[in-house]
Amino acid sequence: MHCPGCGGNWIGGAEYWKWIELHGSELPEQVHETESLSLAEPGLPIDCPECRFRMVKYLVGRGLNFTVDHCQGCKGIWLDRNEWEALKKRHLHDDLNSMFTSFWQNEANREARKKRMQEIYTGRFGAEDYAEIQRIRWWLDARTNREELLAYLIDRDPYAA
Repeated sequence: MHCPGCGGNWIGGAEYWKWIELHGSELPEQVHETESLSLAEPGLPIDCPECRFRMVKYLVGRGLNFTVDHCQGCKGIWLDRNEWEALKKRHLHDDLNSMFTSFWQNEANREARKKRMQEIYTGRFGAEDYAEIQRIRWWLDARTNREELLAYLIDRDPYAA
């Protein structure tokens, strides 16, 4: 069902499983790309339009920065404006049932924390210095004598033995 007012979509739990059975769920995920669709993510809790339970927000992750609302009562799914299209574009629309698992949510939360930390480091160091320190970090991680190199770098006077 589509809401003409907000542009959202309601998918009944049973209808989604019928759709999965008909279409399958083995589509390969598309390579991450910046989403160009205008998404509506109000962030406010909503009640299920079918059974009136309070819906739970689940992170999508995988480079998509929005949540999907899921009803624990009737298992229905609410997608805000353009969210179905964004999921479909990345071939994640057949993975909605997986998004509600702790495994998926742990990975999505890890991705969100990493993004927040990258924003903090970029703010502290500046974009150019952050990119350089990431390059150095990658270089250090590829060395077998990483610890010795780090010790040399943090020693204020490495020649004062």
